Amino acid sequence: MGLREDKKDRTRAQLLEAALDLIHKRGFEETTIADIAAAVSVSPRTLLRYFPTKEDVIVSWVQDGMTIIRAELTERLASEPPVVALLAAARAMLTAFDERSRFFLAIETAIRSNRSISARKEQMIAELIDEIAHILASPDRRSPLPDVVAYTVAGTVFALIRASINSWVDGGAAMSLVDLFDRAAGILHFEQNVT
Repeated sequence: MGLREDKKDRTRAQLLEAALDLIHKRGFEETTIADIAAAVSVSPRTLLRYFPTKEDVIVSWVQDGMTIIRAELTERLASEPPVVALLAAARAMLTAFDERSRFFLAIETAIRSNRSISARKEQMIAELIDEIAHILASPDRRSPLPDVVAYTVAGTVFALIRASINSWVDGGAAMSLVDLFDRAAGILHFEQNVT
């Protein structure tokens, strides 16, 4: 079972990298499902098992980032104030993107060039903001935040993420995403001790 899952993960990663490489070279519209499949020597049908549409290839990285931020936030909330935990979770996600900056730059460029992908990304982010605000305000937490504070914190941190990514793409990835995020966050005063 473990070997099969490893193979599936490797195939998914190869498909994603091939897609991003082709999209970077040719553009999103000019890259086809058949091109991506051929680059990894699999059938288009196999590719569609991993990514039902070409858009899914791109938004899979958005989903991966969302997974990082959720996991980090959940772990950190056990011992850190919510604002500190959420800022650290955002940094963890941006650090992962920095480590794959060439591919992430290709993804963001593709997202910018396609309205439907851009709209889908924004919808996913809006849903994640709601989810994070719900986590921060959950009565299951030791000291839940009031709803208005939870939504303000979540929305503000994602505005910082968005501003950092936009600046990073505009600058051709010359500066690290985490440094841009810290610069953006530095202009705001969060009540760090909100519990």
